[in-house]
Amino acid sequence: MLFKEDEIARGEATAVRENAAWHRWTHDLVKVTGEDAEKFLDWMLVNSIAGLPVGRGKYTTMLDEDGGIIDDLVVFHKAEGLWWLSTLYGPHAVKWFDAHADGFEVAYEDITQEIDMYAIQGPNSVKVMDELVVDAVDDLKRFQIIDTVISGIAVSVDRGGFTGELGYEIYCAREDSADISDAIEAAAAKYDAPRLKTLEVYVRSLPMEKGMALRQDYKGLTPYEANLGWSVRMDKDFLGKEALEAAQAEGQKRAFVGIEIERESYEDIAQNEIIRKRGIPVGICRQMIYGYTVDKNIGFGIVDARKVPLGTRVTIGPNDSPAVIVEPKWC
Repeated sequence: MLFKEDEIARGEATAVRENAAWHRWTHDLVKVTGEDAEKFLDWMLVNSIAGLPVGRGKYTTMLDEDGGIIDDLVVFHKAEGLWWLSTLYGPHAVKWFDAHADGFEVAYEDITQEIDMYAIQGPNSVKVMDELVVDAVDDLKRFQIIDTVISGIAVSVDRGGFTGELGYEIYCAREDSADISDAIEAAAAKYDAPRLKTLEVYVRSLPMEKGMALRQDYKGLTPYEANLGWSVRMDKDFLGKEALEAAQAEGQKRAFVGIEIERESYEDIAQNEIIRKRGIPVGICRQMIYGYTVDKNIGFGIVDARKVPLGTRVTIGPNDSPAVIVEPKWC
């Protein structure tokens, strides 16, 4: 857990929220091609993929046969006949596809080792980008991706990120990574935009403040329990749909919630720590971190939806730290 005394981490978080900052962060990347690529992805993913124009992407989840989330990802229609899946679990996705690709003319491979990625995040990220790329990115829509050039090097750029701020992601060939890094550093310096070095800031603290979770936080929940029902298209078929419909008919039993620690807490509250209401277990903690923008210890949890409404006071962790259940978004 990070704490407010960590001024380096605080400075990095402030840079993203108020200015801009950048970091190298390679999501796993799975390439999907073939005559049935669009049809296959439309079956494997809960969001509507069919008809997605070239150059556009969508956030979606992927379910198991029981209707539980096994991955969340962004799918890009990169070019005619070419799709990119940005995920943290490329090998898992490939293995899952192997189990369900029969009957589809489709090919897929994990290309993570071929592609590097940098993220530039914050309100002034567009200014940094306009110093870098040949094609202005001012008008890019969320999850729109284009091919462009930086310092004579071919790259792909999408508007996206994992901080809840305006931001962009730059994909380049691995052999070009050092040159792209140097170009970003030079452009970012003109706006006093630092390179982020604290992994816990840009992977956990900043995203959590905006209610952005990792697959490990959602895993096993249905999209509706994870507050991701907006991404489900029940007007099409997809793997896990029947189980998801059955779960909805039974009524929501679990809820993905926010947790606020109500005192200065310096113990490390670990994943799967028990959440208790009046001493009775009612859920588990998924992760906990210090939020520098909101100046409090915050976290995500999974609780009994029937027994733990928002506003419920609970205890959590080895020292029974007092906490309150809130909406999982703080800024």
